[in-house]
Amino acid sequence: MSDFQKCRTCGEWGWLTGSFALPAHKCAPIWEVRMHRTRWEEDWTETHADDAEGAAAKFAEDYDRNGEYGIVSSGSAEVEVRKPGEDAMTIYDISAESVPQYTAHARTPQESDQ
Repeated sequence: MSDFQKCRTCGEWGWLTGSFALPAHKCAPIWEVRMHRTRWEEDWTETHADDAEGAAAKFAEDYDRNGEYGIVSSGSAEVEVRKPGEDAMTIYDISAESVPQYTAHARTPQESDQ
């Protein structure tokens, strides 16, 4: 089994044991995040990220993973981010768009194609 695995703490993929060439995975700091429009109804969600802006973006991506794509559908959202246990927070404007993906598959030409 490879040591390149999904971290059980933060959910990111990395080398769980280090070596001289590759350092071991270290979880990013924890941030508390929530949707600004539902702040009175929802608790804070903990998200691992290197900074508050990254936490806002990661939260938005995770929020839309439920299949409804509420942020993508509306094109934007406002997200509140703070350090755990602190009152001071920053509101981030999130923009979102769906990105089409195209694939090609070879087929045998038909008479009508010639």
